[in-house]
Amino acid sequence: MENLPSSSQLIIDQLLMRWLPDASVRFQYLYPELELNIDGNIVRFTGTNAGDPRVKQEFQFCLYRQKIFEQTLPMREMLIEGVTGVAGRTS
Repeated sequence: MENLPSSSQLIIDQLLMRWLPDASVRFQYLYPELELNIDGNIVRFTGTNAGDPRVKQEFQFCLYRQKIFEQTLPMREMLIEGVTGVAGRTS
């Protein structure tokens, strides 16, 4: 039996919309075989195995990972500056 294209969709909470563009870029890099279509707060997945529940799980992981990365970036920068004594390093 061959793998036929399938589709599924995920509704993104409004509180997470800020991180949707960056998360979708990362997801597309990790899963190039799936087509991603974003319409407002609805993300549609199309392609082989797009109906697999793990696809939604992986996309949500990318979304939360981006949120955590952005929210903790200032704290990580301050920690590095405190340890190295170098502020605002560009290289």
